Amino acid sequence: MAHQLFKPFSFLMYFLALIAFFFLGLIYAGITEAGKGQMLAGGAIVFGYGVIGAFIGLCLALVLAYNLKRHFIIKINVLLALIIAASFAYFTIKYQKRQKEKEQQKMEQKKTKRPTAPVENKKAKTIAMVAKNNSAIKPKSHMGLGMFTPNFHENKTLYFYGNLTQGKSVQEHTPIDSITFKQLEYGGFDIATAPPWLVPDHLKLDYDMLYFKVQSISHDFTEVTVNTTNNKTGFVDRYAGKLMYWPEFLLGVNSVEFPNPEIHNIFTRPFEEAGTINTPYSFMRPLKIKDEWMYVALLDYNFNMKGHGWIRWKKDGKMLIIYSLLS
Repeated sequence: MAHQLFKPFSFLMYFLALIAFFFLGLIYAGITEAGKGQMLAGGAIVFGYGVIGAFIGLCLALVLAYNLKRHFIIKINVLLALIIAASFAYFTIKYQKRQKEKEQQKMEQKKTKRPTAPVENKKAKTIAMVAKNNSAIKPKSHMGLGMFTPNFHENKTLYFYGNLTQGKSVQEHTPIDSITFKQLEYGGFDIATAPPWLVPDHLKLDYDMLYFKVQSISHDFTEVTVNTTNNKTGFVDRYAGKLMYWPEFLLGVNSVEFPNPEIHNIFTRPFEEAGTINTPYSFMRPLKIKDEWMYVALLDYNFNMKGHGWIRWKKDGKMLIIYSLLS
């Protein structure tokens, strides 16, 4: 029945199979948490599952069109149409729920004031971290060693410790407080409970971003800034997350810039005696870091490449640039 491969009802089945199996691939990715913990790459991974599903659906449709009679293909078309309708309704409901949760969080954040002392019921919505949700940060006098991000996909609780007894392990210390995480219906994560004094450097969990500046490290602990408004520090289990020293962290940001571009130069080589570059640009994207120097791509507003150059990103223990995690 090869002649049926080119009939209109067969072409309709190919089209419906592509869409239906694309949706099924997305749903499967959500159920198996395929993009979990992959940050910005998570969306691409989930989309890839949809593409693979569409390919499988098309192959299956070709086989069915070759082997089945017309009335069976028409029934399959009806079934595929129902799958598409159900999938569309499923994703629409999910999207509406997610938007509703975000709106509720925004409203609660506007109404909530920062507590001045710890309370028993430490709801995440009442903490002061909202003030630091922006993805860009300005350089400060003490830049620390880098950034620490907890592995909240594997550990639903991040414990904070106070004064340490040197030589004792994490298990031999008693936590003074903690953050707990919860998984949302649509697959992301949010903070369930947290101390009222917690103000990390970056908090944007809809992009899997929670970063604390690292001040010191030891065999078992990482000292992090837990409140950026008063520079309060605390200790966390070094292996409860990932420590990224500044070079590794900065190579993963979206772009960097100078707080005062008029007093900084872009050089042709990584030393201040080198020639300068005057190419107009809008953004700088880190490509390589060598000691206190950073090799950057110069981009315009549409992120088109305009050139390359070297910039000095730190000097005398101070960061000379600001960075943006997202845009």
